[in-house]
Amino acid sequence: MTSTSVTLLASGNSLGAYIPAMHLHTYLQGRGIGTEVQVLENLYHEEVRNKISSTKKAFHADFSVARMGHKLAKPIDSSLDEEAVQRLVQDWKQAGASRFIAFTGFWLPILERYKAAAGMPLDIRLIRLDAFDTPSFKVHKQLYPSYDNIWFYEPTKLSPSSYIASDEAEPLPYGNRTGRVLVHGGGWGIGTYASTISELRTVGYSLDVIVYDPSEVEEDDGATRYFAAEASWNPWSRDTQGQHTFPPMVRYVRKDGVLGEYPLGDYSAYTDLMRNCAAVVSKPGGATLNDSLSLGVPFVMLEPFGDHELHNMTYWETCGLGIRYADWKAQGFSGHPLKEISRRLLEQRSKINHFGREIYAAENSSYV
Repeated sequence: MTSTSVTLLASGNSLGAYIPAMHLHTYLQGRGIGTEVQVLENLYHEEVRNKISSTKKAFHADFSVARMGHKLAKPIDSSLDEEAVQRLVQDWKQAGASRFIAFTGFWLPILERYKAAAGMPLDIRLIRLDAFDTPSFKVHKQLYPSYDNIWFYEPTKLSPSSYIASDEAEPLPYGNRTGRVLVHGGGWGIGTYASTISELRTVGYSLDVIVYDPSEVEEDDGATRYFAAEASWNPWSRDTQGQHTFPPMVRYVRKDGVLGEYPLGDYSAYTDLMRNCAAVVSKPGGATLNDSLSLGVPFVMLEPFGDHELHNMTYWETCGLGIRYADWKAQGFSGHPLKEISRRLLEQRSKINHFGREIYAAENSSYV
């Protein structure tokens, strides 16, 4: 017996392969479609999983170390707990799981094992939220061509095909936004984002900064706000109901040298910051491209992390949906190019659908 629910295969090692999966999970659940999120790190040996935090710290502290780590990416077979993999494959077989959406190529060897064991046709889609192979797909070039690869940013088309969000709320009109600039370094807090903060403040921008570590929080100046994911949260843990969750957000305020931490509840706190900002400044990761498109937010792109982000930068720039930080700086950090980029983003978004609509349409043919 086959199941009609959809299994979303994510990874907590990169929030770029986790947050979009959670957005799709939320969207489909809200439309009555059963989904289950599986996070790859739950199949790792415990000692391997425990090393992720120290690796993140090393990558955050030195961008060159992060770039080297990217180049050395390899299949994760040795990290996997064989018993955990066997249990998962058996659970899928017993449940008749037949529909999968994978957000990272590292799931491919496990999917290969399930294909051999399932004894029935499977609908497996690989979500490609970058304009080029990420390391997780690059190491499995011999496997992924036989799957249904869903490229959101097909370089030859120069027009994004779809986006993912928790809902289909329309972006705010650009003139109704706060005018603040959101600055972050992706899920691992890597890249050159920290070096832009003083420069942007000097030219008069009010900033919302997503920090990796509270030590990055400076004395409150009345214009710069600092936020982060709650330190105790990690993506491979589940809540009391056994569900994976978005990272709960906190705000940090340092006054007279004393750091205050203020819980903000769920992830909508971050989404609200993004929805209201004049631009996001970050490295060109695929999940941030998706945020930019789904919320109509101009993307000011910093130095890329790896070949895939270099292709992302070139693609977004060619599509007119973003601008390199150096080029924006050369224009005096003017708001005029940002407004024009937002216009193009909103125009592009109006022409495409939420990816979840395709899944929903298969469940309900009357959906328009």
